[in-house]
Amino acid sequence: MNHSSQVSFLLLIVFSFTSFGMPISAKIFIAGATGATGKHVVQQLLDKGNSVVAVARSKDTMMMGLIPPTKDYGDRLQIHEASILDLSDDELKSLTKDCSAVVSCLGHRPTFDGLFGHPKRLVTDAARRLTAAMPSSSKFVLMGTEAVQLPIDPKRPFGERAVLFLLRNLLPPHVDNEEVASFLQEHKEINWSAVRPTNLVDADEADGFYNIQEESSLPLFGSQAISRANVAHFMVELLTSDATFAKWKHEMPVIVEKGSGTSAEL
Repeated sequence: MNHSSQVSFLLLIVFSFTSFGMPISAKIFIAGATGATGKHVVQQLLDKGNSVVAVARSKDTMMMGLIPPTKDYGDRLQIHEASILDLSDDELKSLTKDCSAVVSCLGHRPTFDGLFGHPKRLVTDAARRLTAAMPSSSKFVLMGTEAVQLPIDPKRPFGERAVLFLLRNLLPPHVDNEEVASFLQEHKEINWSAVRPTNLVDADEADGFYNIQEESSLPLFGSQAISRANVAHFMVELLTSDATFAKWKHEMPVIVEKGSGTSAEL
């Protein structure tokens, strides 16, 4: 086979993969990889054959969150031990330079120091720096919260608005979540999407049994829930499917288990 034939053959293979919807692996950067949801995102990305670049305070802790923790993923898994905000701008650019997407599953730990200590703007500051460092063509996907009220959401009852007012003035993580939402909405030049889960619960695996809603029409203190594994499932779809991302680009959809609220297709 001459050189021209080899090139034609390789182009035919690429065309076949993209034409018939077969997966082509991606390289994804993740912040918050050891979190309760982040570990599911990492696992599902690796299980689908993608490559992951992760920043974690402890490599051992991150590996213990994977199944099995002793599996060798080779060069498909790169772990950099650091706190995300301790990395320099140049380091963030180097880590994200070849990534088609960046995902943030960062959150404040449910401890006194995590809720009231520094950094008070962990999620917002990380989003600002990551979106500035990553390639302009890359996607940015954020895990937010349904407690953040958007202009498109129906007006909440007085009691819920009062609770959100107290959270805004007493709980720094809630302000952080609101500020990162405002930051993204003000920067439409960034290719972003933010997922707003309802009440998070644990589950070993994703079952895909959930609804996606454009707005939050659910009560703040309702019984609606979503497993972290299913949140990760939707986030992985946003990260790896151009069609899904295009549908929810510059949107902050709410994700909830099926049976609650109005459904929408991925």
